[in-house]
Amino acid sequence: MRKVQEKRAMKTWKSALVVAGLVIAGVLLGLFWANKAGAAGPNGGDVVSLGGDTNAEVLANSDSGEIMVHTWNRDLNSPKPIEATPLTLGSDERTVRLDPHPVTSDPQGYCSRFYGQADWVRGGGVAHGWMSRAGNESQRSNFAWSRCWKAGGGHSQMWSEMGGHGGMGPGGAGGMRHE
Repeated sequence: MRKVQEKRAMKTWKSALVVAGLVIAGVLLGLFWANKAGAAGPNGGDVVSLGGDTNAEVLANSDSGEIMVHTWNRDLNSPKPIEATPLTLGSDERTVRLDPHPVTSDPQGYCSRFYGQADWVRGGGVAHGWMSRAGNESQRSNFAWSRCWKAGGGHSQMWSEMGGHGGMGPGGAGGMRHE
């Protein structure tokens, strides 16, 4: 009888160790992937994979509701122009269209900078979002809006570069408006 109780106790102890090991491994793996997926882009914004070797960096201005996305290569060390078609960015059921705004070095028909504005972005309260290429909303890349707010606020010159497009950026600077 005593040996049976010892075997049960040992089996319970081993099971508890296995479960604890799995929990610890899961937490460590989760932290690894969270850090990898939550990497900061060259401007300090949130990085979202667009598939293949293309990443997008999201920057947001909580004062004006403006959003800018830059596309980068896999290593985030050089711009990666993509087809100059709009991107769609969203959170839950809210969306905003980000139109292409090529920089001078982008080849004809390609773009490495996208821009839009939405009132639901104002205030910076958005925590989770998704991005897709326009017309392909079924293939969304999810991300946490964690770095984009600080990065967007720290790069005021980039918002004024978008001036003259109809909206109001921080401090009265022009910006583009897309609802």
